[in-house]
Amino acid sequence: MAVVERTTFNVTRAAVLAAIAEYDALGQQKFLTKYGYKPARTYRLWHNGNPYDSKAIIGAAFGYLPGKPAPLRFDEFSGGQVYVVPVLEKLGFSFDAPEGSEIKTKNPLWTREQVILALDLYVKHKGRDPGINHPDVIEMSALLRQMATEAGLTTYRNPSGVIMKMMNFRSLDPAFTSKGGKGLDGASKLDEAIWAEFYGRPQELAVAAEAIREGTFANMDDDTLDEVQSYKAKEGKVSYRYHRTLERDRKVVAIRKSAALKAHGKLECEACGFDFVASYGARGYGFIEAHHTNPVHAMVEGDETLPEDLALICSNCHRMVHKAKPWLSVSELKALIKGPG
Repeated sequence: MAVVERTTFNVTRAAVLAAIAEYDALGQQKFLTKYGYKPARTYRLWHNGNPYDSKAIIGAAFGYLPGKPAPLRFDEFSGGQVYVVPVLEKLGFSFDAPEGSEIKTKNPLWTREQVILALDLYVKHKGRDPGINHPDVIEMSALLRQMATEAGLTTYRNPSGVIMKMMNFRSLDPAFTSKGGKGLDGASKLDEAIWAEFYGRPQELAVAAEAIREGTFANMDDDTLDEVQSYKAKEGKVSYRYHRTLERDRKVVAIRKSAALKAHGKLECEACGFDFVASYGARGYGFIEAHHTNPVHAMVEGDETLPEDLALICSNCHRMVHKAKPWLSVSELKALIKGPG
């Protein structure tokens, strides 16, 4: 018998039903303990009016496939919108709580932070519909669910809902309406206010969205981070965790960028003056690297990074600072660029 590839996409409906039956027989805690999973925080599978921990179910279901392979361990795949939700939905299962359940089925209103994130995505894609399977849309959907969870709310905003919100902005966008387009007609007063606040200010929008995203990421445990960023390469997630643990609260970087924008109207390298937007256009919105003036390797647990501890420099200058020890200060690098005078 051929060996079944250890991927969630090989799980069958019959295997899922078998796992659900075992879950019902053992109860949630014994089932999760047996298979080594934690309770679902964002995606709960509903079947016959009952909720189930979706990642644990699909992991256990793999063990019910023909040939009885070992169940998928929790660390063999990421939960969320890539490796769990589409598989179970394709097999006919639902993530929507039934009417009358203890979980509200109606989405709460969009918050200011969520609308800013959606507008940033709209601007990033230049008003185009990227499609529900685009990684940016998948990540946004998962991030909105997590933000709602942290606020004690329940939201079922899926990628389609993210696309709808993006398309609402078309009705406010002169680049679209001037050509006779109308967009969707669901733009709210909050949508209009956020549009008015950031229209023509893509740099400020990108930095505001970064602060919201990174502030949310910083509060996530590793399993939840896997769900939100599960479409990304494993190396990227490991790198992010390492960065988050050893280096910085990324929200501080966004605060530092915001202060620079208010002071100078742009983000340019403090050593050489390079401006990413001037060279790369919209792709450079909000981008510049943050250099710790207090070396990260010298920090100990409990040390905090303040906005004033960061220098904003371009990628080339950042590499030159760290090319050899002793590392250069920004002022020393600036003098090196200027040359003898």
